[in-house]
Amino acid sequence: MDRLRNAVGKIAALCDHATGWLLLALVAVNGASVFMRYVMNDSISWSEESIRYLAIWITFLGSAAASWHDEHLDMNLFAEFGGQAFQSTHRFFLHLLNVAFAVILAWQGWIYCTLNGSQTAPTSGLPMIYVYGAIAIGGILLTVVHLTKAADCLLSRRRA
Repeated sequence: MDRLRNAVGKIAALCDHATGWLLLALVAVNGASVFMRYVMNDSISWSEESIRYLAIWITFLGSAAASWHDEHLDMNLFAEFGGQAFQSTHRFFLHLLNVAFAVILAWQGWIYCTLNGSQTAPTSGLPMIYVYGAIAIGGILLTVVHLTKAADCLLSRRRA
């Protein structure tokens, strides 16, 4: 289990770093777009589209990293309720609920890729499979993260 946890941790760290670089690219493109529009009195035709697609990738890669580090916003009614066994069971079922959502996300992302992947973006000409792929990949990453965390909850409940 430690090997799996370490591998998933490395994947989450990779997602975290990729999200940071994508955010840096988004800020650079946005800054260049603003500079070109208001200082040079010209615009970059592909900037808004690329910012949108970068934001999509940031969302799906960042969600996997945030889930791994337990940094998602939550409203946990049972955070202070019960003992360690209850907390572990509660977290286990929350992770299973997230797995169900992530599997649906990956499945629907795959459908978008197969149905619309051959389309191209209007301004940049980018094949849309690269955009819709973020949904499928994000769903797969979230599934792996939450399955690993659910297994951790089961193991900690057995130790308690």
